[in-house]
Amino acid sequence: MSSFLYRLGHRAVAARRAVFGVWLAVLLVVGGAFLGIGGTLDNDVSIPGTESQAALDRLTATFPQVSGASAQVIVVAPEGRQVADPDVRTAIEDAGTRFSELDGVAGVVTPFDELVSGTTSDDGRAGIITIQLDGASTTVTEATKDTLQDITVELDAALPDGAQAKLGGQLFSAEFPEMSLTEATGVAVALVVLVLALGSLVAAGMPLLNALIGVAISVGLIFVAAAVVPTATATPMLALMLGLAVGIDYALFIVSRYRELLAEGLPVPEAAARATGTAGSAVVFAGLTVMIALVGLGVAGIP
Repeated sequence: MSSFLYRLGHRAVAARRAVFGVWLAVLLVVGGAFLGIGGTLDNDVSIPGTESQAALDRLTATFPQVSGASAQVIVVAPEGRQVADPDVRTAIEDAGTRFSELDGVAGVVTPFDELVSGTTSDDGRAGIITIQLDGASTTVTEATKDTLQDITVELDAALPDGAQAKLGGQLFSAEFPEMSLTEATGVAVALVVLVLALGSLVAAGMPLLNALIGVAISVGLIFVAAAVVPTATATPMLALMLGLAVGIDYALFIVSRYRELLAEGLPVPEAAARATGTAGSAVVFAGLTVMIALVGLGVAGIP
């Protein structure tokens, strides 16, 4: 393995522009496939043979109207007021009526339904409108989602100054995962740590760039695969977390070894080849170990 990686490193350095171009082309092709044929994620996870799945199947058979996807609208009244105030309540009830009239909506629960509790906060300032739809999230059309969003925007405009309404819930959890403040902060912290450890912005940026390209390609391929096979909503985020973690870590092994060899006076091609052959062997072994561990999840019998 070491000799193979050594030769691979030599050839990659000799044709570094071509190597960069190939990976850029792969990224563009995967991005185009994602935009063109990328599928949607599936929120319906079933684990046959378990007691929890048997309970869910019984619930679906007994109450089919609550087995579909759902969405929630969070309404917050102005400071010092409550959602039960007449002007706020009227706007919420009007929106609830409009939601219930949509095709594909099985039912709507507002904060003022007497048979349902727990739909308002303890201080009465916030309330939840729950919209139950027919079918799974993957069967709900984009037109229905857009209409739900439009009604929510109109509700927000109808509320008094200082109040707001936001749409979310399980129906929208199948959308493309966006990098939140947490992930962005993690990337920034990783860059700072790499700069402090390596003493160079360029050297620190290489592992990070490598990880980001790998994550982009992986997530794109996941969405392409989702067009063919059911794919859980957690899959892209799992790929994002694992990709950033191992991508930065493993690339750092090779970059650190490369810089050590350069400091010893080796020319760039030889330093790159030796770093790939030595540190690269450890990376391959570590990567295979992670893959074997993940394959072991198949023993759990989860589809």
